[in-house]
Amino acid sequence: MPRGNDVCAVGLQLMKHLAGPIRLALLALPESYLALLAEFPLRPIRNGTEYARAAKIIHRLALREGDLDSGEESYLEVLEAMVERYDLEHNPINTDDVSPTRALRMLVEQAGMNVTELGKLLGSKGAASELLSGKRKEPSKAQIAKLCARFKVNPAAFLLRAKTPADAA
Repeated sequence: MPRGNDVCAVGLQLMKHLAGPIRLALLALPESYLALLAEFPLRPIRNGTEYARAAKIIHRLALREGDLDSGEESYLEVLEAMVERYDLEHNPINTDDVSPTRALRMLVEQAGMNVTELGKLLGSKGAASELLSGKRKEPSKAQIAKLCARFKVNPAAFLLRAKTPADAA
């Protein structure tokens, strides 16, 4: 697997054989993006092995969140979308029994956040504590918007499920 300068050398050799517009497009890409492409090309994820490789790269890049250059951020954004698509197709989650409190606890735990950090995100440590303890059953609309932006999840994750006649039986 090529790394760093090897990627540039391979890329330069490849560009000699490419048509003008494609060559120009590749030259415009950041070196970090090309290095990540060499490590894991952006194409649909087809199996568990590819999924595991993609997840490992996402984790590695996510640990550097805030320190990524534009090429790494662009690559990460697309790779996250591909992993999400694979998850939706191959690992559907039954959310019928997941309360907003449970969903929030899981997301906060996975992000390695604490109640203080969640409080900063929501604008109130008290609200964060009440949501995590279950004292408040669901966040406000403004808080849901902030949570969705931070965790990149559907707003429905933070809403109580409406009771249907089948639920009463």
